[in-house]
Amino acid sequence: THARAVSCHPAFKLIAAIDNNKKACDRFNLVYKNFTYESIDSFLKNGNKNIDFVIIAVNPQFQPKLIEEVISKISPKVILLEKPIAISMSEAIKVNNICKKYANLIVCVNYIRRYLPVFFECKQIISSNKMGKFLHGNIVYGKGLLSNGSHFLNLAQGLLGKLEFFRKLNQGISYGDFDRELSFILKKDSNSFLSMHSLCSNNLRAGEVDLWFEGGRICWLNNGNSLYFWPRVKSDLISESYDSLSNIPTIFNTNISKYQYFVLDEIQKIFNCDANININCSLDDCIETMDLMHTALTSYE
Repeated sequence: THARAVSCHPAFKLIAAIDNNKKACDRFNLVYKNFTYESIDSFLKNGNKNIDFVIIAVNPQFQPKLIEEVISKISPKVILLEKPIAISMSEAIKVNNICKKYANLIVCVNYIRRYLPVFFECKQIISSNKMGKFLHGNIVYGKGLLSNGSHFLNLAQGLLGKLEFFRKLNQGISYGDFDRELSFILKKDSNSFLSMHSLCSNNLRAGEVDLWFEGGRICWLNNGNSLYFWPRVKSDLISESYDSLSNIPTIFNTNISKYQYFVLDEIQKIFNCDANININCSLDDCIETMDLMHTALTSYE
């Protein structure tokens, strides 16, 4: 998806791919007709230089070492990292320390929903206080907290701001070599909570974020493919003192099928030197996500 998006986007030029798997290089070359290399050194020996943007798409256990090599040898202006940025908090701190040594380096993380145009619409509505106070929320996920659940935790952080770990609920199964599923509760403030529930051993890949506010309900359904909004409405009945939600929600098209293109749209703004640009999903944002997950995971030890 990265290569296709870069090759299609008019603001970017796909130069090459680097992969130590020769079969992967052959497949890439067959599709994109670009040069491929089995190491960074062989890429540089071929005279490649002045690279502005590098996408690092490897398993998280390999990221710290590779990030350091990319920065020291290629010196890009912007790096896009895949999520999760590491397999543990200590490794995430290592990634952060490596990147912070380079003051001019900008690091973005590929939590794709944070780059969708509809995310900015949703965040603007919440930030403008049209929705009122956050009351309660629920996240449902499957296929590993780090691998999949982190997407929706990071999305909730992007919409709600700072969250704190409150208490554990139950521990699920291990997933892969470094991940597992578990359920826990986060706190926005003293009376507002966000529950995070794993589907555990049901072999379901899920992703749903359901947020209730004083002014209505916002729900990202089916892995973020749909966004529903039910506004709060007053009852026509004189005898009814409680308000309800609208029977008919407003449905927003998330255009999530174009997610990687939208990521590049936002990164393009960095190169356009927009002084007002905020990194949609920065390394600092993802350190906060990792910290919450680390606290939740270690609460079961």
